[in-house]
Amino acid sequence: MLTASLALSACGGGEPVRDPITPQQARAEVIDAARDIATILHAEIAEAKFSYESCNDQGDPPFRGTVNLLLWMPGIPHNQPADPKTVIQSLTAHGWSTDSSFVSHSPALRKDNIDTIVTVTHPPPPGETLGAHVIAQVDGECRDTFDHRTDHSILPVDVSNEVQPS
Repeated sequence: MLTASLALSACGGGEPVRDPITPQQARAEVIDAARDIATILHAEIAEAKFSYESCNDQGDPPFRGTVNLLLWMPGIPHNQPADPKTVIQSLTAHGWSTDSSFVSHSPALRKDNIDTIVTVTHPPPPGETLGAHVIAQVDGECRDTFDHRTDHSILPVDVSNEVQPS
């Protein structure tokens, strides 16, 4: 009964969740997408953190998986920025679309119902290094009806080994 009521819970604008997915599926879709991005860019993982986040302002279900990904681009010193145009063109050449309905100050890309906000960092002040060349926020679908507030899975965990291209 609890599962049925969660599956019918409101999503953002009060619409029921259609075709809910498990927490494992919500996690897998963003881990796979983050790995895809790192592979396409031939990037080294500086950091990859996974967590579940609520899809509404109340913090209630449904949830989605999210990966915050920091990447170093190959052949570029850590004190110099990557070329944003090259980064975006590489991703779009491999199926990431720029016609995401997600609105952001940075480019928002979409592939297989996964939205990704891609930020290419600016040059650092003299004498400082960057934390990463590329920052990507990979957001899954709002279809996980499990209440992640009850098991602390909204806290970020390191998934660098899972995201690193093989």
